Parts: sequence; C-alpha cells; structure tokens
Amino acid sequence: MIYVLQHSYKKEYNNFNDEIQGRREYLYNIFKMYFIVKYTNYSKNSFLHPNYYMLESFPANILDNYYFIVGDTNFVIRYIKNNIEKFNNKILIIITCKKNNNGFFEHYLPSIKCSSIFIAKLNNDEADYYDGKKWGLNFKITLSELDLYNSNKKDLADKLKECFERIK
Repeated sequence: MIYVLQHSYKKEYNNFNDEIQGRREYLYNIFKMYFIVKYTNYSKNSFLHPNYYMLESFPANILDNYYFIVGDTNFVIRYIKNNIEKFNNKILIIITCKKNNNGFFEHYLPSIKCSSIFIAKLNNDEADYYDGKKWGLNFKITLSELDLYNSNKKDLADKLKECFERIK
C-alpha cells in the first residue's frame, strides 16, 4: 500500500514530523501494518522544503493495489497528472479539501486506468476537517478518515465503500 502525504507549511503545524508519526500510527490502527517513509520529494530550489512524503506499508507487497493521496486539491491534481502510470489497476483513494476543480475529478479521473477511485466525502464541495486531538490524533482529519478509523467492516473494499464517495 502506498500513502502519499503532502507536506504542510501552515502555522498550526509546528513540527510536521509529528503529523507523519501521527499518520503512521493512524494507518497502523486501521490496517495493522507498519508504514515506513519510502521517499521524500523536495522542492527543486531547496532540499529544506519537502513537497510530499511517500509512505509504504511494510511488508510492501501487502494490499499493494491500494494508493492513497492526501493533500490540497492542486497538489493532488499535479501528483496524479505527473504519476498517472502508477495507478494502472490500482484502487485510488483521494483525500483532499475540494472536489469540483474545473471538472478534474468528474471528467479526468474516470479516464485513468485504475480499477476504482474513491474520494473523501464532501459537504457542499468542501471537506470538513476536525481537530484530530479530540480522538488522540495529532493532525487535522476529514470525516471520511474518521469513518475509516472507526469502521467495523472487516474487508477494506467494504470500508472504502462505506466511508468514501466512489467516483469510478
């Protein structure tokens, strides 16, 4: 399983490493698998400014057809366009703040050669974010992520259908 997480430079993140660790704990609690930082993508201008982190399940071959992308809408669109070949026959799960960005999600995504696409549930075209500290998580979390965290379904495919909106 691959989990791509956009780096945030927002003021509320004093130390983004805390979010990475929080996400790894969150993923362990859901999937009962460890995740390692496989790759860090940096800005072309500076190795001090990461763009995103790629976390990979350990061992890597478990649930290897699932691909999560977490970040703001523009980052998600750029990442998908730049890495489109990686999604062939994968189940793509997108966690972002907005869905209707010039029709990208409605028109472009269904043409990708992945087996399924899920996106975080939105309220009036925007994701509701919550302070994760209320649930012992040290990052902002969407309602779909909370639903996934609390889902009692055993099968991951059933969890995704219950917690996210299916596009394809």
